[in-house]
Amino acid sequence: MKFDKIDLKILNALQKDARISNARLAEKVSLSESACLSRVKKLQSQKWIAGYSASLNLTKLRHVHFLVNVSLVSQDPKVNREFKQAIGAMPQVIRCYKISGEYDYILEFLCVDAAQFNRLSEGLLEQELGIEKMHSQLVIEDSKPFTGLPLDELFEFDDD
Repeated sequence: MKFDKIDLKILNALQKDARISNARLAEKVSLSESACLSRVKKLQSQKWIAGYSASLNLTKLRHVHFLVNVSLVSQDPKVNREFKQAIGAMPQVIRCYKISGEYDYILEFLCVDAAQFNRLSEGLLEQELGIEKMHSQLVIEDSKPFTGLPLDELFEFDDD
């Protein structure tokens, strides 16, 4: 089945409220309940939907939030693989992006305090993972929290 505007409406609705009932979702996208459920299952099986989760209120948690730019000594695949394995084993690293430009990666750390962040970043350097330099920045405010992907902008459909 080809991805269409109804699938896009379903994804937008689920992105806004992953707990929406199938009946309400079907009503929102103008489908029968069985057709809607079939579409959702298709989107899941085709991996358009990676999973469902709750968005937590970070202000309720004791935390410090850091962004860390990392440069590696080399672009050797082994160096990159070892670095990513080490980062993958750290639950405090909540995001890791490989980027272009002066740095190779941007890491997002969520720690209980600055001392924990310091221990973790020093631990990374001690592991001899090929880190050439690290530049850390404390996040003061989340000025635009994630509210979902801009799906309407990311899809183009032929107007029939």
